[in-house]
Amino acid sequence: MGLLIAAFTTTVSAQNYNTAFGVRLGYDSGITLKHFFAPANAAEFILSASPRWFQLTGLYEYQQPVPGAPNLDWYVGLGAHIGGIHKNKHHYDGSFLLGADLIGGLEYIFPSAPFNVSLDWKPSFNFTIGYNDYWFSGIALSLRYTFR
Repeated sequence: MGLLIAAFTTTVSAQNYNTAFGVRLGYDSGITLKHFFAPANAAEFILSASPRWFQLTGLYEYQQPVPGAPNLDWYVGLGAHIGGIHKNKHHYDGSFLLGADLIGGLEYIFPSAPFNVSLDWKPSFNFTIGYNDYWFSGIALSLRYTFR
């Protein structure tokens, strides 16, 4: 019985906001929207763009508190992306992007301010082109305003 109560308490306290919106800085820089649809389950959407490419990523994330670290959560997830890339600026050849994504990271939720910050690694695997730089390029820092 005590184990069930501890598991339920951990799941309920996995996050203390409903939706967060902000910027993602690093690989796949852009804007990010994260919304919890259950206490430990969130959907995150990342829209990233540059002069040579654009991409929309959708992720399912499972999030839990780090034991003994108040306001710090860990999360893991998976999802997919769609977009386009302009590979050669002199010949106007482009490619359609479609692939799968993984994510894992840490999120700190400020207790007295409506903000959070997260650091994650998000490798992506493209199915439509042979370009995959997922092992070292997927690290990013996200800063979000939280709606509680």
